[in-house]
Amino acid sequence: MFKKFLLVCLALVSLSAYAFATKAPDFTLQSIDGKTITLSDLKGKMVFLDFWASWCPPCRQSIPAVERLDAKFADRKDIVILGINVGDKKDTVVQFVKNNNISYTVLLSNDDVLAAYKINAIPRFMIIDKDGNILKSFSGYFNGIENEWIKALNGK
Repeated sequence: MFKKFLLVCLALVSLSAYAFATKAPDFTLQSIDGKTITLSDLKGKMVFLDFWASWCPPCRQSIPAVERLDAKFADRKDIVILGINVGDKKDTVVQFVKNNNISYTVLLSNDDVLAAYKINAIPRFMIIDKDGNILKSFSGYFNGIENEWIKALNGK
């Protein structure tokens, strides 16, 4: 009897977690090369977001890890890596991307997106699932965090 009760409770908790998944706020942002990227257009794909700035030492430290992540999933059409710059002028971002050989798409943020995603510190990383829900959120950068990103992007 207790086992049945426990199973029912676990099922309800699982269903309630699913029912209350946090929907990722939609956005439309410009990339540094002038393309328009809308999050809702990426539905059906896993999306990795990296909120960063050129003046942020931990952000600069994390960029090679994001670059490796992008290379690791380059053949996966169901995964998109996006860097979202926070507060730098476009010219600064373009030069920074060039100087650091960043190959993934870099977008220019705005206050609405930062508020919608509650970005109050950087770097901040988010993984959005194929249904447009925030699957994982990571604040700050430390060596080894890439393993967590990879697990989440692989659905583990």
